Amino acid sequence: MEKERMAMIDTIIFDFDGTIIDTNFIIERGLNLFSRAYRGTRLSPKELEQLTGRPLFDQMAAIQPHRAEEMTDRFRKWYAQRHDELTQAFNGMDELFEDLRQLDFKLAIVTNNSREGVQMGLEHLGMNHLFQAVITCDDVLEKKPSPEGVHLALKLLNARPEEAIFIGDSSGDLIASRRAGVVNVLVGWSSIKRELLLTHQPDFIIEHPLELLEVVSLMEQQIA
Repeated sequence: MEKERMAMIDTIIFDFDGTIIDTNFIIERGLNLFSRAYRGTRLSPKELEQLTGRPLFDQMAAIQPHRAEEMTDRFRKWYAQRHDELTQAFNGMDELFEDLRQLDFKLAIVTNNSREGVQMGLEHLGMNHLFQAVITCDDVLEKKPSPEGVHLALKLLNARPEEAIFIGDSSGDLIASRRAGVVNVLVGWSSIKRELLLTHQPDFIIEHPLELLEVVSLMEQQIA
């Protein structure tokens, strides 16, 4: 049966790493590898949580501030060599995007990853064609938790905050979307401890990608 187009909510903005694509393992492995190499110890679980969702340069600077630029270049090369082998879309994400495509939603990505990194991931997942706007750390002056990227995505898609939903896995996602006036959805597959994320009082939490459609339906019932 052909799906009916939902009214009111017409724009969905996604974080990328940890939300659409499962990079949790490769990032944790890489950060610990570089931490051992440049400061002699692994990262603690708390340190890993604090670094999740931050731009790569900031992650490297947190490990060894005096060599952050060198480390960033080396990490990008290490990451690119292993990316396709160690990353994949989260289970159910392909089905979600097929439904969103049929329902004609406007889709965007707002991420603290670089354009190079996001492009690598989208090509690997075969999702290049899905998004009308992709905002990376290369496109903004202030990264998440600043709302700048969310504001830019809304502008490019000619969308209003009250017509949009933001879905992400980190505190930066929740803060940025709230500052932009956009309802946020926290994914249940985040690698960050839920207790920490709950302190930011997400509007919705989903445990499977397809539950996002239920959130959209519920929001539209509230608007109607």
